Amino acid sequence: MFKVFLVDDEELIIKQIAESVPWMDNGFEVIGMETNSKKAVERVLELKPDVIFSDLRMPYLDGHTFLKTVRENGLDAEFVMLSAYGTFEDARTFFQQEGFDYLLKPLQIPEVQLVLEKLATKLSIKHPQKAVDSEEIVNPAFVALVEYVRTHFNEKFTLEQLGKKFALNPGYICNLFAENHNTTLTCLVTQVRMEHAVVLLNTSNFNLKQIANECGYKDYFYFNKVFKGYYGMAPSQYELERV
Repeated sequence: MFKVFLVDDEELIIKQIAESVPWMDNGFEVIGMETNSKKAVERVLELKPDVIFSDLRMPYLDGHTFLKTVRENGLDAEFVMLSAYGTFEDARTFFQQEGFDYLLKPLQIPEVQLVLEKLATKLSIKHPQKAVDSEEIVNPAFVALVEYVRTHFNEKFTLEQLGKKFALNPGYICNLFAENHNTTLTCLVTQVRMEHAVVLLNTSNFNLKQIANECGYKDYFYFNKVFKGYYGMAPSQYELERV
């Protein structure tokens, strides 16, 4: 699993982020949290997380200074900035420092989900897992789990629920996805959903809301964001281009 460290000067907020975001489903594990930005520098340099979610407005070191300090000390982690008062100038400064993404507080889980999927994709390329030898026997329960995911992609399930159904530890499932597919559960689900969406766009008479629903998205606007992020165009534009 990819390692995440959280930094926010408000303890209630940092705990809420740790508990409400579906980290494990996306192949992430929160390995530490810190409310003091100076102490956070020491801890992330020691723990070496893959990703740091950091508040922008903090005492001692603000988010920009915190990012710069960590990078100057040689840690090549991805940064996601969190802010309730973000300005255009803040966002520009952050991306000039090669930050990964910028989220507004209070966090909306669908927005975080999109960022986590993009992060997982980038990190899978950045830190590819050792491929399993083709002659090795893959856990049959995991093979059944993947097949279940591919055929029930329009349903809602969590890593924990799948673990109970197939008698596998959630953390072990994460590792198997990384080793066998170099991906995560949610990235696989999104891939299958997007492929199905294109099939429906090409072969059905469904409208876009019906297609979103058929692919497991109750919220059409979220489906639109996911599709655009995956294919680089909105589904409506895809429809026009194939005519």
